[in-house]
Amino acid sequence: MGLVSQSITPVYADEELERYAEATIIAERTAIHPADEITLAINIKLAPHWHVYWKNPGDSGLPVRIEWDVPEGFEIGDIQWPTPDKISYDILVNYGYYNQAVLLQTLKTPDTLPEGKITLTATVNMLVCNDICIPETSTISIDLNNPDDLDTDNSTLIQDAYSKIAKPINGAFLYSENEKILHLSLTPEDRTLLNEATAENLEFFPLDWGIINHLAMPNVQIEDGVITIDHERGDQAFTEITEMKGLLVIKGEQGQNKGFAITALPDKSATTPTVTINKNNVETAPITKNVRTSKTTWFSALYLALFGGIILNLMPCVFPILSMKALSLVKMNDKENKEARTHGIAYTLGVVLSFLAIGGILLILKEAGTVVGWGFQLQNPIIVGILAYLLFVIGLNLIGFFEFKSSFGNVGNKLTQGQSLSSSFFTGTLATVVATPCTAPFMGAAMGFALTQPAIVSMSIFAMLGFGLALPYLVLSYVPQFRRILPKPGAWMDVFKQFLSFPIFASSIWLIWVLSQQSGSYGVLLVLLGMLAIAFCVWLSHLKSKGIARRLTSTLFVLCMFLPIFSLSYIKDTHQNASSSQKAYSFGEPFSPEKLSELLEGDAPIFVEMTAAWCITCKVNHAIAINIDSTKALFKDNNVRYLIGDWTSNDDTITQYLQAFGRNGVPIYVFYGKRDTNTGKRPEAELLPQVLTAATLQKTIAK
Repeated sequence: MGLVSQSITPVYADEELERYAEATIIAERTAIHPADEITLAINIKLAPHWHVYWKNPGDSGLPVRIEWDVPEGFEIGDIQWPTPDKISYDILVNYGYYNQAVLLQTLKTPDTLPEGKITLTATVNMLVCNDICIPETSTISIDLNNPDDLDTDNSTLIQDAYSKIAKPINGAFLYSENEKILHLSLTPEDRTLLNEATAENLEFFPLDWGIINHLAMPNVQIEDGVITIDHERGDQAFTEITEMKGLLVIKGEQGQNKGFAITALPDKSATTPTVTINKNNVETAPITKNVRTSKTTWFSALYLALFGGIILNLMPCVFPILSMKALSLVKMNDKENKEARTHGIAYTLGVVLSFLAIGGILLILKEAGTVVGWGFQLQNPIIVGILAYLLFVIGLNLIGFFEFKSSFGNVGNKLTQGQSLSSSFFTGTLATVVATPCTAPFMGAAMGFALTQPAIVSMSIFAMLGFGLALPYLVLSYVPQFRRILPKPGAWMDVFKQFLSFPIFASSIWLIWVLSQQSGSYGVLLVLLGMLAIAFCVWLSHLKSKGIARRLTSTLFVLCMFLPIFSLSYIKDTHQNASSSQKAYSFGEPFSPEKLSELLEGDAPIFVEMTAAWCITCKVNHAIAINIDSTKALFKDNNVRYLIGDWTSNDDTITQYLQAFGRNGVPIYVFYGKRDTNTGKRPEAELLPQVLTAATLQKTIAK
């Protein structure tokens, strides 16, 4: 199966390529009259195991689209869709047709007909899917009133097609929503539905995208002529619609679905928001390709999150903070084991609760219809500026330029001495904040899975990621034998603490560079002015003055403290993804769905890199695996087209591309192999590891 929101191969079929769908026009009869009305059928025959999509394709795909070219005065009605099949692939569910799909439309003729034959032409656009998806376009025509042809009666075929269209039924049909559950209360007048439906064979297929979570199974009850269906909600917000249309589908024993079309109205007795459905979502979903990947389960996602969290400790922003906290355990002797364990728990709580907070924000934004992913907050230049300030202050504190006497301000001292449980908790929070630009190995699949699941599953994965980040320090605090490996306390600890300020300063410099990608030189100027004000505040704090001089110093101190905040308020996001990506890399082309589609029409292999200026893992991978002479030569020798997507600032197109591959953060690397000269097909796209090496690229391209 191909996926639009997961992955679709935009390989546009032409006459030289094998086609998997054949479309023809069949008229109810070929002789027509003035002011006449007949039925036309678009008969789509499919190769075995291939399918096309229904009006609501489900989690992915594109519906069949038909564009008519008819003489003036002729009118073509809307498509009448047969009841679809439910097509499941891993965690995605679609609706469509195997083998054959007959789509009916009504033709109305004008009061006066032109003489001679009348030609009707249709352009049928289909996304035809199996293990991959191929957009196919067929331009077909039919002649009516052709004096050289005998009148053909196809009414039997048309009637058979009508029998597969969902039957509209009347009744009292109400819907409401409660805690992300769609509740349908249905009292049909037609006893046929009640006689044939059971709790096991009945499902609801909405006509619009995003109403339900298609993967979840409904809870169906039938009692006293009333059908109740409770179904987990989808991603579309319930605002401002007056009715909900869909099909009640009975799965037959022979695999034939029987549909009943209903229109449900809001249940006024329930506290239910109304629904707004964006019908363009289905049409404008990004085109990607099906990918070779393993199925992620809840338990496997938990394991991936645990190991990903552990590896986050090695990231350059996190490691100095973990090191400082670990050194606080050096001074504790065996009699203080209980205190060490308490600090370990406090640190772990700080990390886990912070990850739960980030996860909760992600889920809230997702439910509100915002397309977000891991590290989304760093797409806001103001947040980047705040983090740059924070790391700058921590660096100054570690190097010994100042020591605040307040419980909050003395960050460096409390991190190293470890005498306060609140400082351990705060350190955990700080470690989480500075870890967000990083995506460790194993994290990508876990985070992508988390944001497709119910809230309790998602939050458990975020909690496990936090537990993985906290685990090394927690182990040190609970196992004294491990602490004995650390050097004995001494003067070296102050020197080491000062040394750790430099990777913190480096991280702050890196964030300023990220800001330059988002807000340009003006944004950098504002943040540097803020840092100047912070440094001036530090200098003022060392002055010993009395009387008027002290009041003047205090006033200047307060004014300078507000300057960094004032500077941030003027920062704007001026980032231009395509242009900045093109300037930032010595080779490669800016990514866009249109560019990818264009390249996939050709034969050359394609390498797609999704990156961001604030993503440390992305920068390291690019420096050691991609932007090197051997890889450039490899791409050139194999005619590999290289596309770069820049997610430094929010870009819904790139976010949807990430989600198409089950990911919600960068980096992501996808390789589309070259087209086979014998079959004319491309192999499945390959999702490469998040920790990329030149050897991995060499092996992948050499296949």
